[in-house]
Amino acid sequence: MKWRLFLLALFIVSLALTVGCSNKQEHISIQKREGKIYKFEAYKESIEIEKTIKTKEILKNINWENSKMEKDRPKADYIFYFNDEKNEDKIVVYYVWVISGENILKLTKGKHSKYVQLNKADSEIVLNLIQQ
Repeated sequence: MKWRLFLLALFIVSLALTVGCSNKQEHISIQKREGKIYKFEAYKESIEIEKTIKTKEILKNINWENSKMEKDRPKADYIFYFNDEKNEDKIVVYYVWVISGENILKLTKGKHSKYVQLNKADSEIVLNLIQQ
């Protein structure tokens, strides 16, 4: 009888751990420019993991070009980073400019050393994540 109770308790704990781990969520910090200053827009905890995985795939697989920061470049519309990468000591900050009317994004990362302009489909995915 005690073994059955022990096995049942072990099963329930295993099931709880499995379910808890499958609901992983990403934490993202986002700042939005309002006028001349950036406003802390969100520390998002309830973002679906599928959205962040897709966004991370886009950011990882696009063809980043070397860039030199222009002195007269306007401030980014958004700044964001994935908080969960802080633990891995490889946090990357992304700066986002939205091209008005087209909803196409231009991004730089790090210290503006890399640059890319996303196509419309990828822009929509990233914009959906940061404006959610």
